[in-house]
Amino acid sequence: MRTSLIRPALLAGAFVMAFPAFAQEAPSPDEFLALNIYLQRNESAAVEAELRRLRVKYPQWTPPADLRQLSRTTTSPGTEIDSFYKQLAAGQVEQAQATLAAMRRDYPTWTPPADMSVQLETASGQKSLDAALQGGDVEAARSVATRTPGLLRCDRINNAWRIAEGQASAGNKAEALATYRAILGACTDPGDLAATIEKADAVSTEAELRAMVSMVTGRFPAEAARFDQLLQRLLAGRGAARTVVVPQPAAPSQTPARPAEQPRQQAAAQPRQQSRSPESGTSQPAPRRSKESPAQCAARTATARAAATVLERAWCVYNLDRTMDALADFRTALAGRLNAQQQREARYGLSLAYLKLGMAEEASRIAAATDFTHQQRVDVERQILDQRGVQAYRERRFRDAIRYFDAMEQIAGGIRRDIAILRAYAYLNADLRTKARAEFMRLNNELSTNETRRGLAASSD
Repeated sequence: MRTSLIRPALLAGAFVMAFPAFAQEAPSPDEFLALNIYLQRNESAAVEAELRRLRVKYPQWTPPADLRQLSRTTTSPGTEIDSFYKQLAAGQVEQAQATLAAMRRDYPTWTPPADMSVQLETASGQKSLDAALQGGDVEAARSVATRTPGLLRCDRINNAWRIAEGQASAGNKAEALATYRAILGACTDPGDLAATIEKADAVSTEAELRAMVSMVTGRFPAEAARFDQLLQRLLAGRGAARTVVVPQPAAPSQTPARPAEQPRQQAAAQPRQQSRSPESGTSQPAPRRSKESPAQCAARTATARAAATVLERAWCVYNLDRTMDALADFRTALAGRLNAQQQREARYGLSLAYLKLGMAEEASRIAAATDFTHQQRVDVERQILDQRGVQAYRERRFRDAIRYFDAMEQIAGGIRRDIAILRAYAYLNADLRTKARAEFMRLNNELSTNETRRGLAASSD
């Protein structure tokens, strides 16, 4: 019995010893780890030493001619991605393009993240923009900036500055001023805004300079002292005397609600220079796929080239408050092939973007040349009159402000409370005391506030 039990074990051992050819003939993927590391580091001596070790251990194995094939068991790149971003950071766009192409080739099942393509496109566009500006071709630089997402964002404010400087050097001071004003309406860093105003000083009149300072002060009341000091310094450089500011009611403390969420509740004795989008009855088409957020839409259309899709992206980034990007996209769409309705929508969007940046004159020129729908025209004209009226008030042209606000009321069929209060103060400052008191009385009867009570007291003296 014992012999019969032992024999199978003995036979099994003999079976294994008699067939050594069933032993492993090639290294496992794990054994290529060290070799792959040496390859990535370009350590030739270490590569040769590791190959000798593997040949001794697996004499029947022959390494491939292209040793990189040994890493094909990995389905996605590793250090290559780091190399890609390092190359972009160093401005080595062609090398980064080659690295990405190699990753696509070597890892056919791998899909590069969208961020890689976007950053590569932005870096490539930056290089083209730099070349255009260095060659003095401002129009080419503008064209690159408008078709490349990201080049006109505030974190790349230097691009917009350089374009404006190029426009000024070419004698296009109005265009340069428009570029500077676009920056002032879109960016938020006080230091960047102050630097922009200093740059714009060379291409602006005194009234335009004051208007720009008024714009940023309205957007950022807490920085008013800083911007006023800047204005006085720049005026002193021009030899202009400091003027006495007409006393105005204090600015409201609360932040205006975003449009399309609820009506603006600002008790605007001194409203923001930048007019808001219409809060009711507004036609602001922002076409995108159902249940798709503006951010998703912007990501989906990031590399769009067809004019209709660029128009779609323009509305998406407009709704994300990326106004300068929207401005560029609306312009690009208009330069492409759009039908009549799409052209009207693109011009409408361009007008709204200009208005969002506080550029009423540019919006007015578009409105004068476009056959808007009735609702679109009401939306645009109302905001133009709003901004012109506020600007006239700030410049102490009180009767002009009253005319703008009256026209705004007629076009829109009504007037916001903040503008009505401002108009009442315009009456008061224009020595139309009876009208001022009547308006303050009406407003106070509707809703008594500190503003209306102060206005009543001021108009009764």
